[in-house]
Amino acid sequence: MNRILIVLCFFGLVSTSAYGASWLECDGDSGKKQKWSGSSVSARINTGSFSTAALVDQAEQAFGFVNRNPSPFTISDSTEGGGVGDSNGQNEVYGSDISAPGVARMWMDCYWWWFFGTHWEWGLNEVDVILDSGRSWRIPTSKNQITQYGGTGRNMEAVLTHEFGHFLGLMHVDWEYNVMGDSWDYMHTNGSSVTSYFGEDASHGSRSLYGTQSSDFEDLSVSHFRYTGSDGEYSTHGRVRIFNSSGGVLSTTSVTYSGTTESAYRVNPGQTVKAEFTVENNGKNTHYDITYGIYLSTNDYIAKCCADVRLRGGTLGSMHPADPWTGQFTVTLPDDVVSGQTYWLGLVIDEDNSISEKSGVNNATYIPIRVN
Repeated sequence: MNRILIVLCFFGLVSTSAYGASWLECDGDSGKKQKWSGSSVSARINTGSFSTAALVDQAEQAFGFVNRNPSPFTISDSTEGGGVGDSNGQNEVYGSDISAPGVARMWMDCYWWWFFGTHWEWGLNEVDVILDSGRSWRIPTSKNQITQYGGTGRNMEAVLTHEFGHFLGLMHVDWEYNVMGDSWDYMHTNGSSVTSYFGEDASHGSRSLYGTQSSDFEDLSVSHFRYTGSDGEYSTHGRVRIFNSSGGVLSTTSVTYSGTTESAYRVNPGQTVKAEFTVENNGKNTHYDITYGIYLSTNDYIAKCCADVRLRGGTLGSMHPADPWTGQFTVTLPDDVVSGQTYWLGLVIDEDNSISEKSGVNNATYIPIRVN
């Protein structure tokens, strides 16, 4: 007695959560989480329904982001031609003309039968992910290709990472910054590089469903996006801000750098400001006294070297791997910043590299500023 759930509808199944992540439970029983029975599953990417091989590559890349989580669960992918079908026993990824950017169709059991006592059957049986073939998708090798940075296309990588979260059994979240909400504005950016990621909320959800892997898995990240509210089942996200010393948001102006258009906050030489950033612990352990540094750069790539100037540093008391944290960092700008020039104010997390992370490329990001 399979049930199909086209994500957005619940058909009587009970949604629950631990910290931020959300999933379905059969009969409202925490012991009957709607997930796969094992720690791996296979998925087939249909090459005939995507217009270019590059789009197929993006699907494979998104599976890699989802597999980069601290649970033992993994998805193996392969490619195939031919047709696709509903409830055919195959987990498929394909393009089609649909109204939504992407959709996940989930088939699952949730029923009981009687044979000398009541016996329950539950769990995922099949998940298909369909991407809208009628949209202008972009492969974000450069941030100026996508709408968030003045481009014209949508970030296919981000949408697929969200939809592949449903492969694990994760559901939408509307109360914090996370990939299972608004995936358009959920990414890591430093310089011209934009990359999607699974993030703290979904990583914690994967552990809640499948347990924690035995091998080392630690990963901190920082983003210049934040939680702004909810839209139905989805969290909404926007760019982080800069405040004056009294807590008022500074005014902005549009700046263009290397073909990318973004908003920059207006500042004065020697001004004390509060810069906002979102920090996540995507690993499996709580970390304490995490070091950070605030840097000023003449370009949009923040680094602990070269011409970037370290303005100050400090430590974060603790970070539990469950809830993203968006906070303000107070810093005083140098007196000699040049009037009329654009700079980039950046945060580097785990500045002393004391944590052995899966990746360090997501440890820095920026906010543009323009000197009055």
